[in-house]
Amino acid sequence: MTLDRKPRPPTPIANRQSPIAISIGDPAGIGPEIILKALARLPRLRPRIIGPLEVFEREQRRLGTKVDLSIVDDAVGRPGRYSYGNPQKKCGAVALQALEVGVELLYRNDVTALVTGPVSKQALRMAGFRWPGQTEFLAERLGAKHRAMLAWTPSFKVVFVTIHEPLARVSRHITAAAVAEKTRMLDRFLRDSGIRRPRVCVMAFNPHAEEFSLGEEARIAEGVRQARRSGVCAWGPIAADAAVARRHDWNGYVAMYHDQAMIPAKAFGRDEGVNVTLGLGRVRTSPLHGVAFDIAGTGIARPDSMIAAIRLARRLAHRCQQRPAG
Repeated sequence: MTLDRKPRPPTPIANRQSPIAISIGDPAGIGPEIILKALARLPRLRPRIIGPLEVFEREQRRLGTKVDLSIVDDAVGRPGRYSYGNPQKKCGAVALQALEVGVELLYRNDVTALVTGPVSKQALRMAGFRWPGQTEFLAERLGAKHRAMLAWTPSFKVVFVTIHEPLARVSRHITAAAVAEKTRMLDRFLRDSGIRRPRVCVMAFNPHAEEFSLGEEARIAEGVRQARRSGVCAWGPIAADAAVARRHDWNGYVAMYHDQAMIPAKAFGRDEGVNVTLGLGRVRTSPLHGVAFDIAGTGIARPDSMIAAIRLARRLAHRCQQRPAG
């Protein structure tokens, strides 16, 4: 059977306490492997897995895990034959359909949180995906006017002002409004996490901050002032190297571009990093790594980041349910 053009509607669930959902990601990457390995280490958890049942059955035989596959929501078309380790249109289509089903479940409040498996942006584009990444897709589908990507680790938390932009175009997107918005969103997340008055460090864009600035640092400074007028305890712009060296002084960071955030997040987070989308009004997390095509199908992928993403999703969903309305 070849991949259906559109995903079938997700199967209704009767539980009043809805589970989290986990979308497969790209079948040619390590997504199915780390999902099964994570659930094998979380035996009491029964999430809703979104993806082709035959893919998980094949992976389970290969890995020797004993996950109860009755939790797989087989509402996504089958990819047919594919090979590990390279982007393919049929695998991008599976990832996109699983994401569509997951977003629909979130929108209908049929699940409390969505954990997304790693995707290949190249394979998604082959399948017709027109967004820069999953963060932008989720924001549009859920009608979120303001959203932010948070790289979360136990010891380092950072929000991005720009995400998937070429470095040559980053500067034009650094505005006072964007800096202030992302700083406030991070402050809200940290407060919701139990920190009464978070200390937020806003990184500079240029080396040595103002010394080599072409005006970006002035805009960053204005964004920090706006955030402080909103009650946020923020400082900046602070040169990125000095900011990271003093990481124990801060509860969270605002970075100007992707690698400025991801290099320290991955260095400090080791295998426990999680991608969190803020501003959706729903909980979405993902492992803080990609499809790892170079090791796909070898059985050596570590599930630690997926486990961290699942645990954080459950914790955030519980916190949202406990929060008073309004």
